[in-house]
Amino acid sequence: MVEVKLSPEEIQSALQFVEAMREDKKEYNVVDKKFDAKNTSWAVNLMGYLGELAAAKVYKTTTDNRVLTGGDAGHDLVVDDKTYQVKTTVTKELIFNSKELFSADYAILVTLIGDRTQPHIDSRFIVWGDISREDFLKVCKEKNYGYGERFVCDVNALNQVVSG
Repeated sequence: MVEVKLSPEEIQSALQFVEAMREDKKEYNVVDKKFDAKNTSWAVNLMGYLGELAAAKVYKTTTDNRVLTGGDAGHDLVVDDKTYQVKTTVTKELIFNSKELFSADYAILVTLIGDRTQPHIDSRFIVWGDISREDFLKVCKEKNYGYGERFVCDVNALNQVVSG
């Protein structure tokens, strides 16, 4: 695991990106599919993008900061021709709403340490590591958080990442 503290410039850039993305969604009447009964869509979007920035630093790559009305191509990062989805949460569990939504080659788990309603204020991010889609499908379990079954694996199932 690697702890990441984003710079004020990275946070400002993330805030601008999320605002542009939300304006685009509003302009084109795009319905947000992200679900968190304890949070706003804005904060969910921001937390996710901040997690992508943290993972990109650890995996030594860049995020795609283009505003795409229909969303991205199913992955957030590319490293050595492999695609990665970044899942940012407040738990130590990698969660997919359905198995089909794991569309990249790998997924990376990032945990927000901070207030999920204000993820840009005094927050840190733990980048735990990654797991291939094939391995996730072998080890995932169904879990219900109160809004339907989700597919989950624990942090211990991940290929651990180390700084350096």
